[in-house]
Order: sequence, then C-alpha cells, then structure tokens
Amino acid sequence: MTIRNVLITGATGFVGSHVVEALAGRIDQLRALVRPTSDTARLRALGIALETATFENGPALRRAVQGAEVIVHLAALTHAGTSAELDRVNVDGTRALRDAALEAEPRPRRIVYMSSLAAVGPSDGRPVGRAHEPRPLTAYGRSKLAGERVLLEAADRLEVVILRAPAVYGPRDAEMLRFFRMAGRGVLPVPGGPDRPLQLVHVEDLARAVVAAVLAPAAEGVYHVADAEALSWADVCRLLGRASGRRVRLLRVPPAAIGAAAAVSEAGARLLGGSSIFNRDKARELLASGWLCDTEDARRELGFETRIPLADGLRRTWEWYRNEGWL
Repeated sequence: MTIRNVLITGATGFVGSHVVEALAGRIDQLRALVRPTSDTARLRALGIALETATFENGPALRRAVQGAEVIVHLAALTHAGTSAELDRVNVDGTRALRDAALEAEPRPRRIVYMSSLAAVGPSDGRPVGRAHEPRPLTAYGRSKLAGERVLLEAADRLEVVILRAPAVYGPRDAEMLRFFRMAGRGVLPVPGGPDRPLQLVHVEDLARAVVAAVLAPAAEGVYHVADAEALSWADVCRLLGRASGRRVRLLRVPPAAIGAAAAVSEAGARLLGGSSIFNRDKARELLASGWLCDTEDARRELGFETRIPLADGLRRTWEWYRNEGWL
C-alpha cells in the first residue's frame, strides 16, 4: 500500500523517536504533532515537519490532521497521580484525535494506535489473543482499553489498527535504565513465588511493527506484538547480567514486600505532589500470573516478526547506555 502523508503523535517520546526513524525515508510527508513545550531538536534534525497543537485545542488539532492518510497515535501517559489524569490523555485525548480525523476532508484512511498488554490484562497460562476477554489490572490498562474502544467506535468510518505491546526496552528508555544500573552493581531483585512467564519487545522491533501497521493493505483490528520467546523474570535478569558483563546475584523479594514497597513509594510521591513509576499498580503487574500473548495474527496479516533476540537486545541496550554516559 502506498502512503504518502502520515501524522504521528508522541514522536518525541521513547517509542515515538524510534518510530519516526523507522518511517523517515519511507513516507514522503511525515509530520509530527507536538506540544508547544516539546523538545523537537531530534525531529528537526531528521527533517520532520512539525504541527503544533494539543488535544484540547480543537481548531489546531483539526488543522494538523488535515491531509493525513494515516495517523499513528503513540502519545500517552504511562503513570500519573490519579486515574483521572490517565483518562484525560489516554481516553479524552484519543477521542479528540478521532473526532478531528472524522471531521477532516478528505478523511484519513487509517489510525494506528499503540496500546498495551496492560489493556487486556495478564495471561492465565494461555497467551492472550484477539478473542481474549480484557481484564486490565491497573488504571493505566483500563485507560488504554478505553482508548481502544473509543477508536473502535469509528471502525465503520476509519480503518483502526491496534498494536498491543508488552514491556518495551532499548536505547533511550529511561524506565528500564534502573534495572541496568542495578545489574551493574551486581544485584537484581526478582519477584518471589512461582515463575511468572513474560514476553518483552525491543523498541526497534516495535517500531518495525508500526511501519507494517501503516503500510499493510489489509491491516485492521487488534494485533499483539512481542518476542515469541517466553521467559521468567529470573531468566530475564540472568540475561541482563550477561549483557552487563557482571555476575549478578538474584534477590528473591516476597510478594508482600513488593506490595508494601509500592505503597510507600506511591504515598511518598503523592506527598510531593507527583506520581511514582513504582506504585501499587506496578506491583500488581509484577505479581500477575504471566504476560504472554499470541503474535500469530501480526505475523500472518502484517507480515511482522521480531528480529532482535532478548540477549542481543539487552547487550545492545547496555552498550548504548554506556556510550551515552547513562551508566
């Protein structure tokens, strides 16, 4: 499918920066929707056209979507002090973007929406797929599921492509950095109790999935995008230790201690008027039965499979952090 004009939200974020690089050179008119306060230096260096607007500014948003054949919607909040804050961006912002797209003339052909496994919830021993009844554990997951449903309400007028990703890692990621730093000190905590299988995805693989979702002629509906290989938290930590070149000791943390630490972290952030990445919702995710998904639909309909094995991806990420002075 030939697509010449793409508008991307969230282009200055971790995933967005890689998606822009993957799309640059393949799309004649690649444009980024940015806030007035966004750091756009990287986008300008790539020659990306900028559209300044917020989801609350209807006229500016409608001008930005004008002419787009495909909208790639990556902008989201992953944590906040309240569920209302998450909904304001992840639900209301998605609705505003959808409505602007529906009002455009001509109307965009497709919206590609970056969702999360958090929207469907943990697996129960079987990988989740399209038919799996969503049971999100967290406020973030509920907000992403609501965002999916906002877009699917318009599926009779727009092609809606939803990509659900697991935990994402790779260069420029600040959230996984703390685990790399702990590995460098020789100790990594892992949840105690039974093994909890999970899949991850390298950010460059996820960016290629977005490109496939933009260009695949018959793409529509929900796709799960992740490494095919399922590992335990302990396996992931051992591979992270190898990537760091250190012998890493695994510290088994009782589930009760994880829950208590998360509650303290959340309360402390609230007292300071902010939000904590490590909160009770994050503890629920860590202690869930597993995070497995069926990637066959993405392989069959998008022609997408991951290329970066976890061991190689962790090593490359470690090297990037070190070269950039993050470690």
